[in-house]
Amino acid sequence: MPGPRALLPLLLLPIVQVWACGDDHDHTHALQRRAYPTAPLTPPTRALEWGDLNIIHTTDSHGWLLGHQKPSFPEPNYSGDFGDFSSFVTHMKALAAEKGVDLLLVDSGDLHDGTGVTDGYPAGGVDAHDANEFVLKLPYDIMAIGNHELYIYNNTLDMHTNFVPQIPGRYLTSNVNITVNGASRPVGSLFRKFTTARGRKVTALGVLFDFTGNDANTTVQPVASMVAEPWFLAAIAEAPDVFVLAGHMPVSEDNWPAVFDAVRKVHPYTPIVILGGHTHIRDCNQLDGRSMSLESGRYMETVGWLSMDFDKSAKKGGGSGSGKSNGTGPLNFSRRYLDPNRVTFEYHAGISNRTFDTPLGRLITSGLNKLAASFDLSFLFGTAPQDYTLSRSPYPSDNSVLTLFAQE
Repeated sequence: MPGPRALLPLLLLPIVQVWACGDDHDHTHALQRRAYPTAPLTPPTRALEWGDLNIIHTTDSHGWLLGHQKPSFPEPNYSGDFGDFSSFVTHMKALAAEKGVDLLLVDSGDLHDGTGVTDGYPAGGVDAHDANEFVLKLPYDIMAIGNHELYIYNNTLDMHTNFVPQIPGRYLTSNVNITVNGASRPVGSLFRKFTTARGRKVTALGVLFDFTGNDANTTVQPVASMVAEPWFLAAIAEAPDVFVLAGHMPVSEDNWPAVFDAVRKVHPYTPIVILGGHTHIRDCNQLDGRSMSLESGRYMETVGWLSMDFDKSAKKGGGSGSGKSNGTGPLNFSRRYLDPNRVTFEYHAGISNRTFDTPLGRLITSGLNKLAASFDLSFLFGTAPQDYTLSRSPYPSDNSVLTLFAQE
């Protein structure tokens, strides 16, 4: 059964008091696909800014793959499920191809521990093993490990033996090792070098903060030590067009400057994009004019968008075009935080509700619902008289869960 840490994310959600519903009268346990839309939603007011390089970012999903299904606001704003998100990514990839620009999909870790889709597995199962099969269906270019992948050795081993081989080279664990049969080795890959659809060279890393709560037979190397490793220095020696530093580490007040400074020491002007996580907030930080750091919330309540333009250079025959990394001045970046729902997705993809769903998106939604049904996640334990919140309502107040705990 999941340990106390697996239940921790649930304590951060709106909390309800319930009266138990017995199993001795008629009711259904069938999981119902929520109607579209669950509530009237206001569409975005402006289009996304596209650049030469664009990134869709997720982090700290913690099993929220079926969307937020409660009718109380703001939950409907986050009602898109992972099938909807998959359809969105497919349409945005097509838009990028039409525009002649690059679009990457990046995740910064913590796939485990949070909802029944990950934690509701039967005895003898492994947390998130089944749910992660649906994550693997999306075309992630870079994924980084989170601390919730490390609390239980069997979860880490499952990632190493089952998840990583399905996306060779794309699951990055630059400072995280696992011991298997007496040998310590990276859970995934130390780094990745690849060329985008538009011919730009990318060097990517996947870094975890200095986490000390990991299980036995897993190792987290301090970030300051990692940047002195020979493999790290060799990986960053050649100048790419852009460094993409993904990792489960806050973009403010943590160790990203150690990684950033190590790269900048070798490449003073090469663009750097940092995609962080862990603190469950929407945040950004700019370490210099040729870099940008983005953190994209939690629980699939946020999908991050980051775009940048490379230096402009003269084309043969006149005119200007998108250069690579041969300048020294500030670069143009834009960022947005998207509420993951179908209204938002359809608006930015330029697709109507009738044609939005892709075959893969439908497959993921159907599969997640079947998984939830197999775990009996729709069993009704009771009905709350009202919503209670942890921080949105002041203490003391009738809607505060802290007040409820104090009084009950």
